[in-house]
Amino acid sequence: MKNPVKFFFSREESDVKVANNRLLSYAAGLTGQNISYNFISSRLFVFLNTVLNIPAEKTGLITGVSTLWDAINDPLVGTLIDARKFKPGNKLRPLILYTSPIIGVLTALMFFDFHLSVTATIGLIMVLYLIYDIIYSVQDVAMWGLLPLSSPHSEERARVSQWVSIGAGLGGAIGGLFPSVRSILVSKAGFSEQSAYFFGAVCFGFGGMMLSMLAYRMREKVNYVQEKKISVLDSLKSLRHNKTLIIICLARFLGGISFMLPWEYFFETEEVSYNFFGMSISGGTMQVIYGLIPGIPSALMMFFATRFAEKLGGMKRLLVLAEVLQIVCRLIAFTIGANNRFLNPACLVAIWFFIAIYNIPVSMKDIAHRSLLSDSIDEVELKTGERTEGIAFSMQNFISKLSAAVSKLIQGYVLKFLRFENIKGLDGAALVRAQSKNSPFFKYRWHQFMLGPIIGSLLYLITILFLNDNREHMAEVERLLKERRKELEQAETAAAYE
Repeated sequence: MKNPVKFFFSREESDVKVANNRLLSYAAGLTGQNISYNFISSRLFVFLNTVLNIPAEKTGLITGVSTLWDAINDPLVGTLIDARKFKPGNKLRPLILYTSPIIGVLTALMFFDFHLSVTATIGLIMVLYLIYDIIYSVQDVAMWGLLPLSSPHSEERARVSQWVSIGAGLGGAIGGLFPSVRSILVSKAGFSEQSAYFFGAVCFGFGGMMLSMLAYRMREKVNYVQEKKISVLDSLKSLRHNKTLIIICLARFLGGISFMLPWEYFFETEEVSYNFFGMSISGGTMQVIYGLIPGIPSALMMFFATRFAEKLGGMKRLLVLAEVLQIVCRLIAFTIGANNRFLNPACLVAIWFFIAIYNIPVSMKDIAHRSLLSDSIDEVELKTGERTEGIAFSMQNFISKLSAAVSKLIQGYVLKFLRFENIKGLDGAALVRAQSKNSPFFKYRWHQFMLGPIIGSLLYLITILFLNDNREHMAEVERLLKERRKELEQAETAAAYE
């Protein structure tokens, strides 16, 4: 990539190759979507618990049930998208354009304090989230469903997967800046905690959704014409033909089982207000630094993800390596930071080093998942004659959100077990800092923070070993599909001529 400007804005395109300027728009759209989703998925629990002072177990119930609903409606949305009639080249793109502004407005509303009772607030949040989630599911399936439609060639789809995953990762990183922004707004600009969160919802939530509309510029290149109307039941039945999807979904669900709390509950405690090599750093800023510094090597390596996977021998080996390294490095980092040694700057740097090591392959997991799933949709088309972008990517969303729902329910009860209590007159960081006087919460915060995800990693690793990743087989699938599509096109032309 000698000239980045010329590379990213190149209009060179073919029936197989995606123009780089369109690829850039698609990646930017995923950046915006993930800025918005990162904000609501990582901040809503904390906002309800520490700002609106809803008790932890009720917060866990709200976010857990909401996320569970979020998961359940995804397969229905996916099957309806697959079943609907569409013009060639417009199966998914229009859905992105019309849903994004509505999602942005609903995100902002969920972070506005209407000064209602606890019961009324719970009811309002549930209703807003229900509406938000149905519309978000449509947009999300459309955004990711474009990937397998981006090219009929698996290697080109892997390239698209790499770049849009970089865009999505960038969105997650930008969304992760909010704790530092919130800390500045509250301590320097005189914002209340509630006002700071609402400001974040407008800028990160609504603004991110406006940016996501750029994905509309991506073209659907797979020459596929729906031969017959597909029922919702037929779309669901197609899942049995997709072993790759089933294994990845199961692995992701099990991998998401975690006893780790949101980062605010670790970084905002009184003892984690830091003297870092002579610099005084707030908990919110330290949280951002903790996420960014170990993430720099992995962010750079994502540009070489497809080459890295090729050197390893395939996407499956990349997924296995990611989990093995995460388990080993988390155990080493836990040992280094045990007994409050993580407060020592030198120990913290060592911890960052091991986190950076496992972050490199972990950051590439989504690229591998999406590339493998895109290939699996070709296999389903070869077996059944139907393409199933909607149900395939909605099942991915279903599993991710089902896993998140379970995690949020666990988080609520972990906080209750650790005797985290709401204290009248305190909110946000002040409330979390007050828990430093709470012995169980304070004693086990490092254990749950560093060891909590290991259980999920072990379960993921065992499941993903059953995945089949054969490049020769995929090349044969592409050859056969090319022949079939050409025959169908010729038959359609002959019928039109008659």
